Amino acid sequence: MATTKTKKANATIIETATGKVLGLVTKVNDFALIKTEKAVLSSFAMAEKCIGFSGKLMKKGLKVSASQQDMVFDVLGNIKKKVVKK
Repeated sequence: MATTKTKKANATIIETATGKVLGLVTKVNDFALIKTEKAVLSSFAMAEKCIGFSGKLMKKGLKVSASQQDMVFDVLGNIKKKVVKK
């Protein structure tokens, strides 16, 4: 009978240890999931900000380009007027 009690005691110790390890692994997994989710969401937010910033820069660049093209066409128009008069 002593061996039966010893086997049950060992099984109980193993089950307790396994339960504790499973609980710890579950907590670690939940922690990792939460941190990963926060990292992904913050990277999406940063990417969104960067896209907005680059969009603003592109609009400003296009405005500058348009004003430079207008200036070139105005100069060419003035040159054309002078050439036609002569």
